[in-house]
Formats: sequence, structure tokens, C-alpha cells
Amino acid sequence: VQRAFRQFADSFDPENGGFGGAPKFPAPHNLLFLMQQYEKHGNSRALNMAEITLQKMYAGGLFDHIGYGFCRYSTDRYYLVPHFEKMLYDNALLILAYCKAYDLTEQSFYLGVAEKTASYILNEMTSPSGGFYSAQDADSDGVEGKYYVFTPEEIQRVLGEADGKEFCSFYNITAEGNFEGKNIPNRIGKDSDDALNPKAYKTWREKLYNYRLKRTRLHKDDKILLSWNGWAMIALVRAGEILDEPSYIEAAVKTEKFIREKMTDADNRLYLRYREGEAANAGQLDDYAVYTLALLELYEATFDIGYLEEAIFRAGQIRDFFADDEKGGYYMTAADGETLISRPKETYDGAIPSGNSVMALVLQRLAFLTGKKEWQEAADRQMIFCAGEFYEYPIGYSFALLALSMAIYPHKELVCTVKKEVSKELKQYLKKYP
Repeated sequence: VQRAFRQFADSFDPENGGFGGAPKFPAPHNLLFLMQQYEKHGNSRALNMAEITLQKMYAGGLFDHIGYGFCRYSTDRYYLVPHFEKMLYDNALLILAYCKAYDLTEQSFYLGVAEKTASYILNEMTSPSGGFYSAQDADSDGVEGKYYVFTPEEIQRVLGEADGKEFCSFYNITAEGNFEGKNIPNRIGKDSDDALNPKAYKTWREKLYNYRLKRTRLHKDDKILLSWNGWAMIALVRAGEILDEPSYIEAAVKTEKFIREKMTDADNRLYLRYREGEAANAGQLDDYAVYTLALLELYEATFDIGYLEEAIFRAGQIRDFFADDEKGGYYMTAADGETLISRPKETYDGAIPSGNSVMALVLQRLAFLTGKKEWQEAADRQMIFCAGEFYEYPIGYSFALLALSMAIYPHKELVCTVKKEVSKELKQYLKKYP
């Protein structure tokens, strides 16, 4: 754990946020690990690295200040020019990071970014059936970024001269441009959004958003991928609890029902993807693991025992179909799946946490929630496996480190028993002290 922190500290960019040079990927699980280091033993430098990165990512063009949501990565070290594709999993994981930053600092800025990002997912990535789409393309009419950029003349034409000039000044929109002669709206080098009249901003943003929708088309990848939907569920539950916004949790509940009804076969096995009324491809480790973690989130938000029972059932399927009983860890594909030359076993946390890292967290949380020896033993085996994998380069396994830290640092557990429903007061207490 300490080696991972030092590796992050050595590669941190204190001026622009993030780690290393361009390109810079959001990798929110890295920031969650750093914030956990502050939470567990007061490492203020870890929190500072996370906060600077979260602030710089939002200020730049990586965040879409007109339609909300984050793009896939920054092509430069300043978070100004992104690769304009937007991915469901990035936005879901970033919601978790901004929510955690608010949890630790109580700065409303972080909560605002989480809310904007959640609204993007709900407004633009939601299927009428209940699942969430995968991505939005970077290109429009064959030109990357065309959908997102503006000239000052366009802004003034839509908002009027006076309001347009104020908007351009606020978002660094100039005649010279910052991207191929046009402008990516950004707040680099400026203070928070509080300086702008919120009512005026809302009106201006909506006008430009509607103008942008009519100006050119943006293609959407309408596949519904199970693991990515699991991350969206986790993010919406977490944001719904912190923002006290029941509609977010309701969206996650609706997605869980969709997965149960549309992405589960007659043998109660999960499918990997769904599109245009058809579910296909056997679910892999990531699908089962992230869905199980989402079920645990739903249980802790609603205290509906059905979600915990389903999580236990899915964890049992993972054990039965994916576990490597000889060497530890879990294979990507099920034992009864398509025969391959070799069964890969992924552990590295790249743009998205690996299934093995997620399982480390799932098993540890199941052990805490159930008090069952079998889950604690499974969690311990997974920790040993993960530690062996990432000993030399722990910075690449930050999500697994979250679970490892949960297990090894001292902690206390509060067991609450209730006759019927959990009272409002107890729910509020548990939200405050997770």
C-alpha cells in the first residue's frame, strides 16, 4: 500500500493534476485509493493529489461544460483537448470519485460535478428499457470533436452579443481558438462556477445544448454491457444517497430489474450484452463481479434483503464457474464456456478495474455483511492472490488495494437488528458513518 502511494506521488503532476504526461486517462479508481489513504490514516498529501486532479479534470475540456459528462481521456497534460468519445464506465467511476471527495471535504463543488455527471448518464445514456448505453462517438460528420466546439460568433448568435461575450469570457472562448481554430469550452485558470449567475448559466447552457443537438449528429453506441451497467448502478446509488435524490436509486433499481429480466438466461446465468431486444454472449468474470458489487450497494441503500440474497447467489456462481482452486484468483471466462487455448486471468486495473480486483472487494464486503466464515476465507485467499500479482508494481492495482486496505487497517463494525423496517434516523446515521 505504501509503495503504491509513493509511486503515485513520484509521477504526480502538481501543476495540472493527474499522473505522468499525455495522454492522461481519468482512472478514478486511482483517486479513490488515494482518498482512502487520507481517510484511513490522515495522509493529507494523498488527498491533495486527488483533489487537484479532480478539480483540473473538471476545469478542462475533458468535461463537457455544455452537455455534461467526461470524455475518455486528455490528449495533453492540461486536460484541455480530449479524445471526445464518452464512455459509460468512465462517467460512473468518476461519480464515485467526486462523491468520495465530497464525503471527505464537504465541498459542494464535488457534489455539483457528481450531480452533473449523473444527469448526463440519465439524460443521454439511458435506454427506455432500463439499461444504459455504452458510449457516444468522438466524431460527427466524420470530424472528431465537431459536435463539441464553438466559435465566438456562434455563441453570440445563439445567446445575443452581450450574453455571448460574457459566456465566451467565462469559458475561454476566443477568436484564435484552442482546437483547430475553434474552441473547447473550459475553465482552466479560472475560479469555480460560483462566479457566474446560476440562473443565467442554466438558461445559456440549455440554449447552446439545444443548438448543438440541431447543428450536427452524434452517434451513440447503444449496446448495453452488463459490467458497465453495474458500475452505473453503483454510481447512481452512491450519488442518490449523498444527494438525497431517490430518482437516482430508482434508476439503479430499474436497471437491476432489467438485468434480471432481459440479461439472464433460463439457467439463471448472465449475458454479457443486450441490443435491440437480443441478449447475447455468456457473461464473463467482470459481468458477474461488478453486478454482485452493485447488488451489495443496492442492499445497503434499501436494506431489501433480496439484493443481499442475490449477491450471495451470484458470488456462489463466480466461485463455482470462474475460480482457480489451484493457483487462486478467478478466470475471465467460465469453466463450462467456450473452449480456448488458454483461460486468461486478468488482474491489472487499467482504464477500468479488473474482475479480480472487484472480487477482492466483493468478498470482503460479503464477509462483513454476513459474518460467514466461508466468505472471509474466500476474501483472504483472494487478497493473497492479488498481493502476489501486484507486489512489484502496486500502482497498477489500485482497486484491489481498496479491498486490501479495508481488510488490513483497523476498523470497527456496528451490527444493527430491526424488527421490520430500518428507521429514517438509523438510515441517516449509517449514511454518515459507512
